[in-house]
Amino acid sequence: MKKDLERGQNPLMGFLKKKLQNTFIVLEIQVNETKAKQYAFTNIEKYNKLKEKNPLIEKLRTTFDLDI
Repeated sequence: MKKDLERGQNPLMGFLKKKLQNTFIVLEIQVNETKAKQYAFTNIEKYNKLKEKNPLIEKLRTTFDLDI
């Protein structure tokens, strides 16, 4: 995303400088490289996420012989 923003920087900066009437504006791009939050989409991913929060859910599943 940083590279896409850098590619579109010239038209964006031209627009901002003109609208704000300020030629000293500078765009600084900082990237936070920490791992993004992962979302669970499939049933197995949702189950594993729940199992991380509460390990007893595995016992519940095996007790009642439930499928994922």
